[in-house]
Amino acid sequence: MASCWVLPGQRLTYWRRPGPSGPSPLAPESSSLRPSSIRDASRRHFYSDLFYGWAIVAVMWVVNFSTMATGNLSFGLFVIPMGGDLGMSRSQLGWAITARRMAAGVSSFVVGRLIDRYGPRVLIPVSAAVIGMGLIFLSRADSPWQVIAIFGLLGMTGLAAPQNIMTSVPVAKWFQQKRGMALALAATGLGIGGVFFLPITQLLLDHIGWRSTWVVMAVVFMALSIPLSAVFLRRQPEDMGLEVDGKRPVPARAGATAPSSPATEETSWTVREAFRTATMWKLLLAFALAGLAQGGTSVHRIPYWIENGFDAQIVSFSFAGDAGGAATMALFAGWMADRVSIRVIAVGSFTGLAVAMGLALIGRNEYFLFSSGILFGLSVGASMIVHSYIFAEYYGRTFLGSIRGIVLPVMMVSAAIGAPMVGYIHDGTGSYVSSWWLILSLNVMAALIISTATKPAPLLARVETPVL
Repeated sequence: MASCWVLPGQRLTYWRRPGPSGPSPLAPESSSLRPSSIRDASRRHFYSDLFYGWAIVAVMWVVNFSTMATGNLSFGLFVIPMGGDLGMSRSQLGWAITARRMAAGVSSFVVGRLIDRYGPRVLIPVSAAVIGMGLIFLSRADSPWQVIAIFGLLGMTGLAAPQNIMTSVPVAKWFQQKRGMALALAATGLGIGGVFFLPITQLLLDHIGWRSTWVVMAVVFMALSIPLSAVFLRRQPEDMGLEVDGKRPVPARAGATAPSSPATEETSWTVREAFRTATMWKLLLAFALAGLAQGGTSVHRIPYWIENGFDAQIVSFSFAGDAGGAATMALFAGWMADRVSIRVIAVGSFTGLAVAMGLALIGRNEYFLFSSGILFGLSVGASMIVHSYIFAEYYGRTFLGSIRGIVLPVMMVSAAIGAPMVGYIHDGTGSYVSSWWLILSLNVMAALIISTATKPAPLLARVETPVL
């Protein structure tokens, strides 16, 4: 009776039980093809096929999730209690966010280069430890200058900053064909973190006060982000003998030319080359305008609704919907980015932000509170993918950290101006209405500009010709 066992990757081989004349010459050399050994081999084969880049995505998801405990989205909930206890005006609280973003912009020059050279394995744990201790010190602050200085320290780490290059650039380095989906999966950690931390933050504020809430958030952030990053993160696939997207090199026969894979066709631009293109300057202008708009809303949207008579807990739930919308749209936008022009997603994102501000301007009930918040979140979710994807798509992955490290300061400076700008307008007029109209206009202008930012032509000078 003939039996057959097949190992993954092994050619089908038949063998017969040994008879009187001895083993069949067709029997394999291995004498232990038992079902248990086959199951073990199949399991090893499955794990060997699982691209390590997805482990990078999973860890970055957790890190992004945990950064929502550091006040990225929830700081608006602290504005009224901290302002009341410390005697800080809205413009002073806006300067705290400005300090965070300005510091992130300045440090990004160095952070981007460090990511390209060393990767995130050491950078993220060290940055997370600094942020955690900073939040604990923030819980002991008793004057406006201390709050502003501590927020500057948080931004200097480059981790808990908007458009975080420390979590997005490493993911982009591991993927090309599936880059959009990989970035989207990692980015959903931000949205889901917002859904989780916003209502919990408000609950803690109501029961233990803002000082103890910062301590709790610091401990949670460090516990989630430090261990996983230190153990699992790696710089890029080549460091592990892998290829981008998990592709395996195909051995070429003698005298034959190895087929090129799509991953090897991507052109990587140096920083100097990238900034010689008109597209780069259009991107900078569009993101600067959008950064000014989003910087102006980051601190003041929550106080705006509370001042209009909405309960703080209801507002926190609406902003959880905002974050949930961001997570949902990030997934869809990532899937779309691998299929359509990233400019289409960018225009839709900035237009959605403008419409969301329009809904806030006319909003008088909870329908407008939630619809404006959800649309704002959907648009932010798309913009997260745009920021992370467009520079890798246009300029390649080799110098991506360095390029984004130069671009980010422009975005951070504009966003840093936005927060106190809206605060000063509010302090002077007693209302956010004028600021909201300005922010709506900025988003419309950003959409128009980025619609013209086409992908630059390939660098023909770099095309290698075979030597005859």
